[in-house]
Amino acid sequence: MKTWLKVAGVNALVLFAGLLIAELVFGNWLFGPDYRQMNIPRNTVRVFDVETLYPGGGSITYTRDEHGLRGHYKNVGDIDILTLGGSTTNQLYVDDEKTWQAVLGQAFAGAGRDISVVNAAVDGQSTRGHIAVFERWFPLIEGLQADHVLVYAGINDIAVTGHEQYDEMRSPDPVRRFSAAIKNKSAVYELYKVVRGVLAAHDAHVVHGDGPRTGLTWEKWQPTGRGFDAPPELTDRLRAYDGRLRTLTKKIRDFGAEAIYVTQPSADFRVRDGWIWLPAGKDRDEAEQYFRQLDAFNRATMRVCGELGAICIDLARNMDFEDADFYDRVHNTDSGAAKVGQYLFQALKDKL
Repeated sequence: MKTWLKVAGVNALVLFAGLLIAELVFGNWLFGPDYRQMNIPRNTVRVFDVETLYPGGGSITYTRDEHGLRGHYKNVGDIDILTLGGSTTNQLYVDDEKTWQAVLGQAFAGAGRDISVVNAAVDGQSTRGHIAVFERWFPLIEGLQADHVLVYAGINDIAVTGHEQYDEMRSPDPVRRFSAAIKNKSAVYELYKVVRGVLAAHDAHVVHGDGPRTGLTWEKWQPTGRGFDAPPELTDRLRAYDGRLRTLTKKIRDFGAEAIYVTQPSADFRVRDGWIWLPAGKDRDEAEQYFRQLDAFNRATMRVCGELGAICIDLARNMDFEDADFYDRVHNTDSGAAKVGQYLFQALKDKL
């Protein structure tokens, strides 16, 4: 028994020492806040072979610069469009030159206009995170300015529950302030947040490679109508989402930019002549449930956007995608990204 306790004690000390070293090396204890608080990849060049995700994808390059931004721009003080979103905006498995931001910029260039479109998305981020970047990330980029902030939101917000205090960056409770300080500096807690975010994304069906509706011809889809009621169980989440959109719009305007909101599509449904089509057969019930959730958040986005006088683009209800445009339930291939970029160009060319 004593030997077992001794071994357990030694292992506990080794584990504690390892955690302490990890905190000192990877945490923010010695030098104050930095980019790790927001899980922002910086000075990153990654090469992926995405052929297994989508045919013809081949080798792609994913780059983030010293500020954590992706895309081309002359300087941080003169960005035309800064984009916020989660993984469908980040586009980890689409080449730098084929993201929808790149396609949008190329389309403007083809029209004789020099419009920089810069990607500031973070995988798994909801509107809670979009609000937080104006407090925690963007102030770290000296001189950062943009004329417009485009928000591609909705999918990750399905996984956000309750009435989170998303806009209280500093609690009046000293115990809560101390807890927040620990969380913001701890590398171990940072790892916990990453794992928690991955699990939440998996529950919301937004993990890369999570099964698109492939091989369905139009004969295997069925029209279901134009209008849908929001599922009653989403009432509280939609109310909280409404508040976050309003807070986010204020943050964007205080930043000196105009807000652009874009709704998000899914491989679970198709659009034809304004009608929603869902897969026939055994997949229909699951697809309809997910569509109703996403559609409820998309309609909330458009309603709040209209009320606040921002630029509103209902891409989800107006774009016609095919199987090859998605490599899973929500993430676009390069062909899908091209369609998104071209659609946004047509929607924005007379507004900017």
